[in-house]
Amino acid sequence: MRPLVTGFLFLACTQAHGWLSTGMTSSRSLWLPVTIAALALAWRMAKLHFGLHDTLANFAPWMALAFAGSMVMPKQVPFWLWPAVMLGCDMLVHPQDIGSMWLVYACFAVASLVGSYLRDKRSITTLVGGTLACSLGFYLITSTQAWWLNPVYAKSAAGWLQALTVGDPSWQPQAWVFALRSLLSDLGFGLLLIIAYNGEANLRRVAPLHMVERTA
Repeated sequence: MRPLVTGFLFLACTQAHGWLSTGMTSSRSLWLPVTIAALALAWRMAKLHFGLHDTLANFAPWMALAFAGSMVMPKQVPFWLWPAVMLGCDMLVHPQDIGSMWLVYACFAVASLVGSYLRDKRSITTLVGGTLACSLGFYLITSTQAWWLNPVYAKSAAGWLQALTVGDPSWQPQAWVFALRSLLSDLGFGLLLIIAYNGEANLRRVAPLHMVERTA
């Protein structure tokens, strides 16, 4: 399995290089935000591989990477690139956990699809609002899945509320703390992409991201 995954990642990265090389000829395609998104993916793999779970605990801007990272990509890059590479990296490090995380990757794929669809409409408001919506949606969906599958929760409105707030008493931090940290991570990463995008845009004297989309 590992050689196949490694081969897939190599092919994906090679193809991505071609897409990026072609896409970066556009005046609205910038290298810095794409590089930051790639570094975030490398951080995810390093945390999984080296067990750095206590280093920047709960710094997990993965929905922002899927949504905002896809939004700042050139049009030539398909929406499935980020979720596919994230899946491949996770399979290299912890292949035994992939089957139980199918809903996580489905959420990544949907967020990336929406982000790619909004590339022609990207603005600060769209990027920040979409990132927050994806982060909250991910929390609700995965918490609901945990409520339904975990026998510790009563299959009632009270049990669902417990899954959204306190969570499983045997796990720390509580669910709402994890959700808040993830939300702040996604928001912070989204803002970092905006700063990178507009910083490079100003240096290259091309159109930056405006607060709202400007029509011609």
